Amino acid sequence: MRKKYILWISISGAILIAMLIFLLCFFNIPRITYTYDHETDTYYVDTVYGNAKSYTILDEIKGKPVTKIRSRAFMNKSSIETIYLGKNIKEIERLAFLDCKKLKQIDLSGVEVIGRNAFENCSSLEEVHLTLQDILGGTFMGCTNLKIVELNSTLSIGSYAFARTGIETITIPRNCFSVGNDAFYNCLVLKKILVLSYDLRYNSYLNSLGITEFQFN
Repeated sequence: MRKKYILWISISGAILIAMLIFLLCFFNIPRITYTYDHETDTYYVDTVYGNAKSYTILDEIKGKPVTKIRSRAFMNKSSIETIYLGKNIKEIERLAFLDCKKLKQIDLSGVEVIGRNAFENCSSLEEVHLTLQDILGGTFMGCTNLKIVELNSTLSIGSYAFARTGIETITIPRNCFSVGNDAFYNCLVLKKILVLSYDLRYNSYLNSLGITEFQFN
């Protein structure tokens, strides 16, 4: 009876250890899970496991495009340096890359919607090229090494969108009609904001900075 009890304890312990090892591997092996959205007939990035230096998002699954990264998907992934977005990614939801402090390379030129604070505190990010129309509040706040920002189709810039970044100069395109208060708050090395939009000539925030230059054609 004693031997059977010891054997039972040993088997149970082995099973428990195996389950713990399985769970540890399950949550730490780098991979991306995708979820199908019936409403849009597309897939989106749902959950990201592990903490790898690089992740590649698929273009499509089962012939359906992967178009979105959901909120908080990559949040706090402290080792990420490079993200390869699939060619069909059009939306990145709020807080998606919050506190990815080593993220340095990501091509956002094809993204049409980026949620609030999506890249907050991505302190290694150095350069972004944007074609989205609306840059929401806090999107790049705390990206302290962000020096190069190219705005192409921007219509509005939200409050604190580029607060505490390393931008030295930035050009606001002619179609932009709104820049929120403190959009460039605590940008300590910002020397010049070139505004091409006639609609912003009376923007009180831009006029208060003392480094804004208006140029209308």
